[in-house]
Amino acid sequence: MKYLFSISFIFFCSLCLQAQTFTDKKGKVHLWGQTSLEALKGEDYLEWYEKNEQEHRPLPSTAVANALKDTKVKIFLGTWCGDTKYLLPRFVKSWEAMNLSIDQLEFIAVHYEGEHYKQGPNNETADRNIHRVPTFIFEKEGKEIGRIVERTVHDLDTDIKCIALGHPYNPRYTAVEMMNEVFKENPLDSLNSEYFEKSLSKKIRREISSPYELNTYAWVLFSEKRMEEAEFVFKLNSKLFKYEPYIRESYGRCLMKKEKWEEAKKEYLASLRIEPDNKMGVKRLAEIYENIKK
Repeated sequence: MKYLFSISFIFFCSLCLQAQTFTDKKGKVHLWGQTSLEALKGEDYLEWYEKNEQEHRPLPSTAVANALKDTKVKIFLGTWCGDTKYLLPRFVKSWEAMNLSIDQLEFIAVHYEGEHYKQGPNNETADRNIHRVPTFIFEKEGKEIGRIVERTVHDLDTDIKCIALGHPYNPRYTAVEMMNEVFKENPLDSLNSEYFEKSLSKKIRREISSPYELNTYAWVLFSEKRMEEAEFVFKLNSKLFKYEPYIRESYGRCLMKKEKWEEAKKEYLASLRIEPDNKMGVKRLAEIYENIKK
């Protein structure tokens, strides 16, 4: 009887693990939080999973497989995300082709709307710097040895090989990694000096791939309630891309949420000078003026 109870309990937990979802604004159901490969192959996701799995032709390596025997991989994903749909089934197929255990993989699905932006339901992304998905974090003895972020640098098998064998490898979005290290190594108060901002801007400018790289990262910080760090990144990005209306508007939106109305007005005015037909920008500027009057 006790044995049957244990099996039933494990089965129940498995169902709970697979059942956690959220429904987006379009009415589509997405996985959220700790999940499983079985859930990812469920009815709502099977079409894209099978398509991308079948298209992939892995090149398994015994040396890489041996190096990864004691490695675990945390996979942060979004069932709403095109890059996840493309890369995740391919990664799993490469992993299985090396006869590595699926038990070494941990699947965590994140949200993509509102206050839960790029977050799990139980703080799974905390201190993980998850700003793009999928993100594959390779860990050995509890320490990160490498990660693949959103897309491969070379090709999938080569990226896995570089991480497994310790070859030189830098994931995409170097500017975000740089900012993450800056926050780890420096008190926030020390970052607000004009000298530091100029010095950091020069370093970031050499590495940044697009205006949206730091913008996405800033909204992730905001979702994590790291408001001061988020504001710092928005501000820095608005200086790097002062003629990008969306970037100025994003910084303005952050300032609005912090009720810094005069500063928000400046950013929205700058955005609307570049893109005067932005109806949402006009609406928010009117909201800012109303709050200033109060």
